[in-house]
Amino acid sequence: MSRVTRNRLAPVVAALLVGLLAQQASATEEIVVYGSAASAAKLDPAVFRAEIDSYIRTLSSELRTTLDQDLKRMPAPKLELASSRVPTRA
Repeated sequence: MSRVTRNRLAPVVAALLVGLLAQQASATEEIVVYGSAASAAKLDPAVFRAEIDSYIRTLSSELRTTLDQDLKRMPAPKLELASSRVPTRA
């Protein structure tokens, strides 16, 4: 087997082995549930919508602030306008 093939094949084989070992380990674990799942799923839609709206407003303002700061740090773009002058040779 050539060196290039071995170098490219080794990570693939390692990833497959890790994947198989992880799958086998997760299949043998016990799943334990405490309490009822129905109580965790009940949520008032109005409260949920209010929390989501609040989160989005906060995230939007943080993004706007960060982008404004980044734009202030960036130097102004340099523009070269076309001119009608033709360089002359003497």
